[in-house]
Order: sequence, then structure tokens, then C-alpha cells
Amino acid sequence: MSAKGTAASLNRRDWLDLLSYCSLGCGIAFALLVVLMRTILEPQVVAESSLRMSISVTLMEEVLKTIPPDRLPAGIILKRSKPGPEGEWSDQSRFGKLLTTDLKRTYGLERRLQPDQPPLEDPWGGYWIELATQYDPTVWLYRPARLSGSSVWYLPLLRSITTAAGVLIGIILFLKNRVEIPFMDVLNGLPETVIPPLPLVPEKGVAPLHLMSVRINRLMEGINSSADSRRILLRGLVHDITGPQTRIGLQIEALEMQLEGKPTQTIKALNSDLEQLRKITEQLVLLADQDQASLKSEQLALDDLCLRVIASYSAASVTVNMPRLLVQLDSTGMERSLRNLIDNAFDHGRPPVRIQAWRENNTLSIQVSDQGLGLSSPTIPHMPYQTHAKDRARKLHQGLGLKIVEKFCQDHAGQLKLDQGEIGGLRATMTLRKNVFGLPIFLE
Repeated sequence: MSAKGTAASLNRRDWLDLLSYCSLGCGIAFALLVVLMRTILEPQVVAESSLRMSISVTLMEEVLKTIPPDRLPAGIILKRSKPGPEGEWSDQSRFGKLLTTDLKRTYGLERRLQPDQPPLEDPWGGYWIELATQYDPTVWLYRPARLSGSSVWYLPLLRSITTAAGVLIGIILFLKNRVEIPFMDVLNGLPETVIPPLPLVPEKGVAPLHLMSVRINRLMEGINSSADSRRILLRGLVHDITGPQTRIGLQIEALEMQLEGKPTQTIKALNSDLEQLRKITEQLVLLADQDQASLKSEQLALDDLCLRVIASYSAASVTVNMPRLLVQLDSTGMERSLRNLIDNAFDHGRPPVRIQAWRENNTLSIQVSDQGLGLSSPTIPHMPYQTHAKDRARKLHQGLGLKIVEKFCQDHAGQLKLDQGEIGGLRATMTLRKNVFGLPIFLE
């Protein structure tokens, strides 16, 4: 399936990440606002609240010297109870302790404060203040916690600014972690040379960047595959040329022995031409090996490698079903192993052949299954089919192709397992745990 047009914009995951980063940014911004409130705004609120309380307490105590509590206007809220209007004395909040301390230190008023309990006298809450009067039981004055409009007019604006700053912080974090860092990883992963094998770049970031990385990797894999094909072709040519050269050299030697003592100018010319052919052959060898990888382990996308392998088989005879997996292993050995397993499936089983791969923690499993008779089929009534199945089991265990596959798995700290498929046929599973250098297979 072509990825063209499917990920040209941000996908659902990108939008969820953006929302998460914005939520994180708002959390950071509001945490900073709390710190700001505690260090700068809270002292101002405490100072204004204690000023208003001191004025109210002083005036009310002076009024109660001449007017009893029950004759005061209805707008003044008073209660008389022991030890306070809320029953037992409750612990002071942090803000209440700050008010009590400021009243005593600034205005010389040492009064007990009782926070209002539900049902509240005022929706914003408030405090009951014990008054120093001649009345018994004690008179408590209620003061709401709301301040004057001139002191808190900027709080809604602060909340709006904090929300906007949080969203901005979230967008910056999103661009940093999902765009800039992945883009720099892709940029740093691009090779500075065009000599294969070209390393693959990380496939991460937002959807458009991820799509770009996938296409870059497929381009690099195409270049690497072309280089492998060129090396194989040149080596085949070298092999085909060296045979006739050897035979020509032997014939020239025999001819020299037969023409001993006779003019040998023609033989010398033949030897000179043969030596030139040998030098040309050596140059072909150098050309075939000049871009050969110095390391066996290579970075590749497993699904792309499998698609290249099955391209040489007839359509629909081999299918690939696997997620996108970036791995680092011996690509030549992997391709050879897959071809051996597919060829075995065609020789001894029935198409279609199915290739699957999955990841479990740090282990890579690759499975090749067919629709044949499997290793044994005791329930099949026809003897020729049973004989074919036994013969197939013998060939599979003794064949050179599977020995190559087993060696490849061992080189990658894994194993090859052959068993019966769930719906019949043979199932060959390669389990790989480390690359040829003992490092993790998967590219994070």
C-alpha cells in the first residue's frame, strides 16, 4: 500500500501529543503562578485582609460598648456561642495563621479566627473573629474572604495569561521533541558519502517527518540493494572469465611444449594478451569489492527487504504480513535464509507461502509457512502423500539450505524451529536476539 497522501498532515497521535504537551505546559505555567502567588501576591492579600479585619474589629468593639448585639443592623453578622459558632475549635489554615500573625504584629490585635464551615455564610467563604467585649458568651463577628475589586482585578487576567503561556510552552515542547529533535536525528543520520551500504535514518517524529524518513530509508535501501546486485553481477563475471582464462593458459603451456625450438613470437603475444586479461580481471575484482561493507551488520527495514525478496517469485505465491521493523543484522544472510526457506516451501510444500515477523521485547521472530503436508500427516489416507511427507522431513533436516539458515540464526544468538502449522504445512520460525556484534537488533 502506498503511503502517498496518507500521512501528509498531522495524524491523530500527533494531535494527542500536542494536546498532552499543552496540558503539561499549562501545568508548568500554573505551578509558576502558584509560586508567584505565594511569594508576591499572597503577602499583599494577607496585608489587605488583615487591614480590613482590623478596621471591622475595632469599629465593632467600639459600637458594642454602647449598643447591644441584638440591636445592630441586619447587615452585620454576629453570633454568640462557646467556644465558637462552629462548635469545637478547628485547626487554622495556612492563610488563617498568616492573618492572625499579621493582625497581632501590625495592628496589635490578638484575636482568635475561626474559618467558616458549611453551610457557608458567603459563597466565597470567610472567617469568624472573636471580639473583645463585656458580653458573655463571646461575640463573634463574620467577615467574608472577598477582597475589594481594586486589589484582585488582575487575577482573571493572570489566569488568562497563564493559560496562554501554558499553551505556548506546550507548543514549544511539542516542536522541540516531535519535530526539531527527530529532524536533527534524520539530518545527522544522512550519510556524508554515497558509498554503500548507506545507513538508515531514524523513523520518528510527526507524521510528515516520519513519512519522509520512511521514503529516505527506502531510497537508501534501494541504493544498497543495487550495490549488492552490482557486486553479485561483477563477481559472476569474474568467475565466468577466470575459467576460460585458466583453460587458455593451460593450452598455451601445452602449445609451448609442442613448439619447442621453433619460432615462439605468436605464443609470446598470446601470453601478453592473457596477462592483460588477468589484470582486467583483477580490476573487476577490485571494482566488485570497493564498496563492500567492512561490517556484516547493516541497518535495514525488514518489511522492505522481504518485499524485495518476494519480487522474484510469481505474484500471489508469496505474501508478507509484518509491521514496520527497523533492525540491524546481516542483510545478505537474512536474504539468503529467506530465499532458502521459500524455495524449500515451494519444493516440498504448496503455495501460497506466507512470511510473518513480530517483535517480543528485544527478540525478532520471522516465520515462513506453506500450505503443504507438513512434517508428518498420519491422518491423510493416501500412502504416497505420507511417504512424501517423511521424505520431506528427511530433506529438510539434511538439506544444505536449512544448514545455512541455522548458521544465520546461531550468528544472531537465536535458533531455527520447524513445526507443524495450525492449518497444515510446515512452519519454519527464525528467532533472532542479537546482531553479529552482540548488540540489540532493533533500532530505537
